[in-house]
Amino acid sequence: MKSHELHKLCCGLIALSVALTVPEISFAQSGRGGEGFLFQTPKFSFAFSLGYSIPNAKSEIFDFAQEQLTLEKSDFHRGYLGGEAAIQLADRIDLVFGVGHAESSLPSEFRLWVDGDDLPIEQETIFSTTPVTVSARYYLSDRGRQIGRFAWIPKRLVPFIGAGGGVIWYNFEQVGDFVDFETLDIFYDRFMGKGTAIQAHAFAGMDISLNKSLFLTTEGRYRWGRGELGRDFVDFDKMDLAGIQFTVSIGARF
Repeated sequence: MKSHELHKLCCGLIALSVALTVPEISFAQSGRGGEGFLFQTPKFSFAFSLGYSIPNAKSEIFDFAQEQLTLEKSDFHRGYLGGEAAIQLADRIDLVFGVGHAESSLPSEFRLWVDGDDLPIEQETIFSTTPVTVSARYYLSDRGRQIGRFAWIPKRLVPFIGAGGGVIWYNFEQVGDFVDFETLDIFYDRFMGKGTAIQAHAFAGMDISLNKSLFLTTEGRYRWGRGELGRDFVDFDKMDLAGIQFTVSIGARF
């Protein structure tokens, strides 16, 4: 994803969050709960997320891309799409299953080398990650209040924290023209490093009830992980898969 497209996505997410959050906060300050009620405490929820992923990019393959090619660390920032399903285990605890995907496709050229016709030596770098996770989410206050035996009213603003783990599928691919630094020959090739790795994460955020069933979630998450690149990148250390991620989600509770 190109830099200007990522900026547009980020601005759109911020605008959506502000537009939906400001009126909800005004209702929350007045002490009112969500509009309407459910006939029982909800036990399940589903949500769809849009976000922005910022990899740490602290490993040798990223160093190579920044030192030899016309790429910067910020070029690896990309948009994120995801979804999750949650099951309520206790009044303030959910078990959450999630999946997401982030990908960037970056054109570049060698910084210090050109071909025999003084033309740039060009290639493309593709970096994608697909985490599948299981998390425990703990709410710092009650999510709603029971009215009698048959009515439950959601609270407007409910902060949460959480942690979990899972696996992450990753792919780092470079295709195009390259320089053999021993012979100075220019050659075309495709280098691929992909696999799965164990990952862990921690997060914090807030649920904002829009009505009795729909809610908005804002979240910041940090992920830890490293993955083998494979034989195409044999001289490089493990790829850094860690980084921070910000998301805005729209969900429904049942």
